[in-house]
Amino acid sequence: MTEIWKYQGPIFDAHTHIGEPNTLDKMVQIGREFGITAQVGIVHSREGLKATQDLYPGRFVFAKYLFLKDIAHFNIDPIIDDIYRTKEEGYSLTKTWFGPRWRDYIEGVPEGFRIDDMRLDPIFQAVEDTSLPLIIHIADPDTYFTLHYQDPKYGTKDENLAQLENVIERHPRAIFQIPHFGAQPEIHRLPNLGRWLERFPNIILDTASSRWMARELSKDVTKAREFLKKYADRILFGTDVSSNKSDAEYYRGRYLAQRILWETKDRNTPLPFEDADTKDTGGTFINGLNLPLSVLRKLYWQNAIKLYGNPE
Repeated sequence: MTEIWKYQGPIFDAHTHIGEPNTLDKMVQIGREFGITAQVGIVHSREGLKATQDLYPGRFVFAKYLFLKDIAHFNIDPIIDDIYRTKEEGYSLTKTWFGPRWRDYIEGVPEGFRIDDMRLDPIFQAVEDTSLPLIIHIADPDTYFTLHYQDPKYGTKDENLAQLENVIERHPRAIFQIPHFGAQPEIHRLPNLGRWLERFPNIILDTASSRWMARELSKDVTKAREFLKKYADRILFGTDVSSNKSDAEYYRGRYLAQRILWETKDRNTPLPFEDADTKDTGGTFINGLNLPLSVLRKLYWQNAIKLYGNPE
């Protein structure tokens, strides 16, 4: 399918998830159809890492998942040990997830827990000291806060973002890959996201997930396009696809949506899969940003290679 696109080069997917080893083939095969030749694989087990290395040598840069349970209870020593073992175990970066829903999965979370609590600083210091980039998810779409996060335990989106900003400010030598366009692809949030990029040279964004990017950035093509052009050196292509999904159209829809968004002039193209956030209000439609080739080269390949190297 790559012959139909404006950009004809290789693509580095900087945000994917590796599940069980026997689920990898479909993700890799369909990724190839859309030009994916390298990717960051977030791994949840040593077994998954070893099997993927054996099955697909030279395909993946691996991210070690730092588990929430210890972090949420300020049991930081095992996490710090994990970070210092990361490189020798074959990983190139780390990942942690603090989407507001994490509180639903961990029991006994101390009241008032914040990721900018000073007791967690040694974890971020270890990331700094090891020069290991950290993928850190902190907030979710505005739609989630409207539809799902009514309980005060989740906090507001602005409160979630402010906690991450405090962490970044205290750790200027750490490299933070902030997924989902810094959790701020909504047009009204782009000025704040731009302020972050101006203030913190140590952060980089990725474009996962496809429906969130398509839904929000399509709402004002001019503003979105100018933002991508201005910060072209600071954004990585990413999809957030997981190898545990068995439906081939799951992968195709997400790759297709982003390539339409970044490369075409299309208007009002239906998102090629259901957007649960808009299914009852008319659905999500893509308006292509028609980015210049110079920007697409950075978005799809050059920025990731500069940060993570070519896995080959």
